[in-house]
Amino acid sequence: MIRPVKLLLRGAALLALASCFHGSVKDPAADRVRADLDQLQADPQLDSRAPVALKEAQEAVTAAEEPQKDPALSAHLVYIADRKVQTARALAEARVAEDQLKALQGQ
Repeated sequence: MIRPVKLLLRGAALLALASCFHGSVKDPAADRVRADLDQLQADPQLDSRAPVALKEAQEAVTAAEEPQKDPALSAHLVYIADRKVQTARALAEARVAEDQLKALQGQ
């Protein structure tokens, strides 16, 4: 009589464990967005030019890296993170160009 109870408990434990691994999935595109952000932050000429935009991009990438049960939500978060990283890059590059223009006008 004890044997069926043990089998039932083992089966329930395996089912619970399997559901933990199957429930949430991280979008692989989040790794690409993280690499883009890391590259932007590693550039000393751009890193300090748009601190607010970089902070927003960092927060968006962190959110995109979180595993989601809904693949559509995961893809959406990756898209938003990518846009924020690209916006931060464009803003930083624009500020570098403005500084270069000021330097050239001062000559």
